[in-house]
Amino acid sequence: MKIVSYAPKYKDDFVEMNKAWISGMFVLEEEDIREMGNIEQAIEMGGQIFFAVDEEEQVMACCMIAPREDGDWEIMKFAARGMYTGTGAGSACLKACIDYAREKHLPKIIIVSNRKCSQAVHLYRKFGFYEIPVDKKRFPFERADIAFEQILQYE
Repeated sequence: MKIVSYAPKYKDDFVEMNKAWISGMFVLEEEDIREMGNIEQAIEMGGQIFFAVDEEEQVMACCMIAPREDGDWEIMKFAARGMYTGTGAGSACLKACIDYAREKHLPKIIIVSNRKCSQAVHLYRKFGFYEIPVDKKRFPFERADIAFEQILQYE
């Protein structure tokens, strides 16, 4: 397994995996469609998507980090193909996003999720994120019932 950054050849995998994951547990929302339809714009604004790919270049997992309109940076659209659950592919993508934030010297990163996603919530805590209040005006997803933040430390 290796971690690679966004290339147009991975766009369909990114959209398909996220749609499948969201639809499998929740309802695909307007904001999901907007975010997945603006991948290139998010990358032009400094964001990035990281993919875990296997030896055959098959996408195992993905995770996006992008700037928000309010100035914060968010880790979003984090998904893994079911057959790769438990392989560490998702953790590797999340770590790549955190490392990217550090390289950009961002002061903090946020994540919005749902408590039903217990494995992801556990992973966020494991990587040093702590829970913050969910502000529905700030986080427009109906499914959003938990949010996290990580203040990045620099020497």
